[in-house]
Formats: sequence, C-alpha cells, structure tokens
Amino acid sequence: MANNVSIHVEPIKSQGRPDKMIARLMSLIERGVLKEGDILPPERDLAKQFKVGRNALREAIKVLEIYGLVERKTKVGTIIRRSNMDNVIKFAFAGLPATPKVFDEIQSFRLVLETGIAVSVVERIDPPTIAKLTGLIERMGATDDMREQALCDYDFHATLVAVSGNSIIIRVFEVLSEPIKRLMELGKGRNGATFAQDIHRRLVTALKHRDASVYAATMREHLEAGRRFLGADRD
Repeated sequence: MANNVSIHVEPIKSQGRPDKMIARLMSLIERGVLKEGDILPPERDLAKQFKVGRNALREAIKVLEIYGLVERKTKVGTIIRRSNMDNVIKFAFAGLPATPKVFDEIQSFRLVLETGIAVSVVERIDPPTIAKLTGLIERMGATDDMREQALCDYDFHATLVAVSGNSIIIRVFEVLSEPIKRLMELGKGRNGATFAQDIHRRLVTALKHRDASVYAATMREHLEAGRRFLGADRD
C-alpha cells in the first residue's frame, strides 16, 4: 500500500540542475528515508522544499522513472517503486564512458567472473538452454545492425551467467548491463562480429560436450580478444 511521506532535507538552491536533484533523491532512497511504496509530496511542495525549479524536478523524476526507481500514477502521485541498491548502482554504471580504459577494466572483471563459473555452467546446462544459445548466435549472424548484434551477445552471456545459479553474480552482471552492451557494440564495430559468432559456437560445443576446461579456456580467449579489438590490451 502506498504511503504519503513528508521529507525534511537541506535545499539544493539550484534552478537548472536536475543532476543534483537526481543525486539527492537517490541518496534518500539509498539511505531508506524514502521506502518502496512511499508517495512523494506534490510537485509544487517538493520543488519549494528543495528550492529547485519545477522543470528540473520534473526532469529528475523522469530519469528516476526510466530506471524503475519511481512510478508516476494519475491521481496518486509519484511512488517509490524500487528501494534496492541494484537499480541505484545500475543507474550510476550506465553513465560510464566507453573508453579503452573502462573497457579493459570491465573485461578484466568479466574474465574473473565468467571463467570462474565455468564448472557450474557446464554442470547445470540443459538442452533447452543450449537451443536458446544457438538461436542467439543465429540471430547475431542474421543482422548487420551492430546494436542488435550486441544485444544478442549480451543475452548470450547473461544466459550463461543465469545458468550458474549464483544470485550475486547474476545481480552484478545485470548492474553492469548497459556499459557491457555499449562496449560489445563497439567491439562489433571493429570487425568483431564474425569472430564473436565463431567463438560463441565453440562455447556451445564445449557445453554440449560438458567440458569445463575447454569452456573456460574458450571464454578466456573470447574476452581477451575483446580487449584487443579496442586496442585495450595492456600486456
């Protein structure tokens, strides 16, 4: 049940800075001052309390709505919908710059994560999931759109992560979803699409044979090659 709340905060005193308003509201959600189901005060009152312009306030709330932190309902108001940190962190990571340094750091992290779950993935994989992975490879090869290729690539890896059954790893991968998708798209732009299809097929073959060592080695080759496609390999 939604609850009307009264919040007491220091004013921002900025008429045209929605980013500060976003940060302040996210902080209130993170600290539990605003909880799931709470209804924000009316727009006029909230703008007055924060000492911000109503346009900046509307823009801030719109951004939070896009990321699932709030929901606006007619005749009800703006409701806090997601008070967990996943959405807050995901929002922050979505703004990471697509630079070689960031790509290198994400790929290094993925190397540890995705090779580390190799045994679990091989043990838990089933025929329907293998069929899904094969379908994603086919979709990747059927389009010249780099964004669509990147989305198929992400879904492929997200499916493997989900198979591991490790809820923490699944959540972390989801939090990093937007920068991973952007960087995958950049990789496709460096003539990596054909290589990606081939090595994804090799991953599926290793899964069919239930060979964890080959699967882990192929995944490592795949992710390290991704770094080189953007000239981010520092070795």
